[in-house]
Amino acid sequence: MAYKSVDELEHFRFDDCQIDTFAVTENGVELMVEALIVRADNSQNTNYTESYAGTTKIRITDGKLIRCVRDGYKYYDANDVLQSEVPDYELSVAETTDFPKTCEGAYLFEMKRDADGYVLGIEFVDPEDQTVGDSYQVYVTGTQVAMLWEQYMNRVQS
Repeated sequence: MAYKSVDELEHFRFDDCQIDTFAVTENGVELMVEALIVRADNSQNTNYTESYAGTTKIRITDGKLIRCVRDGYKYYDANDVLQSEVPDYELSVAETTDFPKTCEGAYLFEMKRDADGYVLGIEFVDPEDQTVGDSYQVYVTGTQVAMLWEQYMNRVQS
């Protein structure tokens, strides 16, 4: 890969980032994504302006998938009266193990480091009406995260 950025999560934006593949291997957790935005202040950004990276491999070294939580929500009517509430739901161990296989085409809308490792925000498209569907917080342990890509695509238009 021509560009490699290590432990610089804050120097990327995930606004349009779509998952091609998501795999947990003996070496860690790997995702292949499209439309990752490299910020102007990233050490690997030779354009000095926000630009889309080409297909990008995200590798969490020694990564292990710890747990997945489907985000709950509250539904209000037009008068701001609560109509229903769905609490967060933690996936079982089996569901968590199978979760990466379901992520093709989903959006990686955020990735951040926390005290225990990394938290990936993943959002699906609702198949019925093509709007926002279920979203998940995926907790992964690991020692470092590396982003690898071959080329820049085009500048991000504001």
